Amino acid sequence: MNESSSMEDSMISSAVLVNGDTSPASELVCDEKPSTSATTSATAASSTLSTEAKKSRISVSKLRGNHIVALALRRMLKGPAPTLDHIIRFLSSGSGHDKFWMVTQYFTKIVVWLFAKKGRKLASERVRTLSNLVADYRIMIRLTGLVPMAQYVRMSEQFPAPSQLLQGLDRIMNLSLCAYYPLEHIYWLGAHQVLPFSEKVVDFSGYWSCRFWAAWVALQFVHLGEEYRLIKGRKQKIYTQGKMDATKMQEELDSVDASIKSWKIQLLINACYFPLTLHWSIRGSTFPDVAVGVFGTVAAVAQAYNVWKATA
Repeated sequence: MNESSSMEDSMISSAVLVNGDTSPASELVCDEKPSTSATTSATAASSTLSTEAKKSRISVSKLRGNHIVALALRRMLKGPAPTLDHIIRFLSSGSGHDKFWMVTQYFTKIVVWLFAKKGRKLASERVRTLSNLVADYRIMIRLTGLVPMAQYVRMSEQFPAPSQLLQGLDRIMNLSLCAYYPLEHIYWLGAHQVLPFSEKVVDFSGYWSCRFWAAWVALQFVHLGEEYRLIKGRKQKIYTQGKMDATKMQEELDSVDASIKSWKIQLLINACYFPLTLHWSIRGSTFPDVAVGVFGTVAAVAQAYNVWKATA
């Protein structure tokens, strides 16, 4: 900073002398016209000095900017990183890992459509390849899906739902998923020729696995309807309980509001899955792939949001 100021001061002094403002000769010969060569030399010198001053200011500005960046990086690397820790927790969880790839799988379908619309065929095919690979990978990691499914069935029987309707729905929905998983496994293992299933068996397994999933999604609408009825009943009970501490009442109402928010997210997810499962269940469906990408992306982001909150 001091070197820059002194340089600018010396340049200003030189410029003043070149312009002849303080020269004794200019006072003596004030009516005399300066020569063309003298004027040109003065202008060139002034331009050179001005350029050097600008370069000096730019260099100082760059040094100052680099210093700020260095301080910011030091602070970021030295101190705690809660957001980075949260991302690691999210990706380290089985559900978070799957939802990351689910967003990738469906969003790339939208990208494929955009590239194809713009005539970028090569880019479109490359992104399509990525989307197909991710879809295949997600089916592969579901090969162990029956293990947590068995645990969930066990838990649902040990801790029954708050109403008989919900308990009955849970049992039917669990049965549909217990049929869905083995059929999907047969489809994937046969399609990749890991096991010697015929093409007819592979085709049959693929469609019927999606149909059992579609049945689960349809029943989930009924499940959500019953859940909403119970949530509204909880809220009404809070207001009609009689005397209750204001703080406790507010906590109960906040809990109900959180349940309603979670319910809305689940409804959104299920509404997005419904057309997808129907599309995959029907032979020769004409549902556009870009629509699969849109519905799948919304469902994926909503589920990723739930996992993000759970891993906070």
